[in-house]
Amino acid sequence: MRKITFFLGAVFLLFADVVDDKVRSLVDPQSYVIHQKLIGIIFKNRAAFMINSEQADSVKIIAALKDNGLLDIFYKNAPRNIYATFRASDKMLFFLKAVSDSLSDLGYNFTLVRNMRFDKTSFEWTLSYKSDRAIDPALLAKRLENYRIRISDVSKEGDAWFYALQSSNIVLSDTPELSQTQEEPLFLQTPTGEYWVRLPKYASSVSARKKSGGNWHAKAVYYGADLKVLLADTRPGVLKLYKAKVPEGAEYMKITDNSVPSNLRSGIELWLEDQ
Repeated sequence: MRKITFFLGAVFLLFADVVDDKVRSLVDPQSYVIHQKLIGIIFKNRAAFMINSEQADSVKIIAALKDNGLLDIFYKNAPRNIYATFRASDKMLFFLKAVSDSLSDLGYNFTLVRNMRFDKTSFEWTLSYKSDRAIDPALLAKRLENYRIRISDVSKEGDAWFYALQSSNIVLSDTPELSQTQEEPLFLQTPTGEYWVRLPKYASSVSARKKSGGNWHAKAVYYGADLKVLLADTRPGVLKLYKAKVPEGAEYMKITDNSVPSNLRSGIELWLEDQ
């Protein structure tokens, strides 16, 4: 009986250390001291904030801190230079698009790429921006769920945040799909003037035009299932209608104005045709 009690006590201490270390890394030191009793109550059930016996669940911990007003992501005094680094093991292009779209949906359209490093097994992508608020990790986690991406860990050093991302079956779920059976052209509109669509396997020819009419400089990039570029089709000069044969194996297409992308911010119409 004493052995069992000792074992359970050791497991609790392990959970306590891991969870408390993660809380300390995310909370302002002064705030941690002031609210230490509240923090003890919030995380009393330490096992509920663990992914496994060794790793704390950063997203759950962050959500609990946020719900209790202990997550300091707003800077009242003045805007700061904030950094966000994302790390993943594979499918770099999928992760880049999913993170970019998620940040854009959350209102972070003003980030700059500060550094990018990748090799055969992993990549790391650092963004920087000046703001009076950091990215809300809890909201970002919910947004990334749409792409079947999980934030496996979040850490913080001053104004630098680090996100470890994982996914076994990442999808670009929010990307609209072109269909041969659609009666009207697919209308899309974004302030950036850059548009992504999914292509069905039977697609043979795709057409696009500016919603408001007029000329534009067409550029379409076709991607395979793993987001590897199959073809970058840039048309010389200006045109009113873009039409092209879909490369074999293409599952996604990105289309924009090669000269000034915002030229298409009023919208674009796309449809499939028989070649």
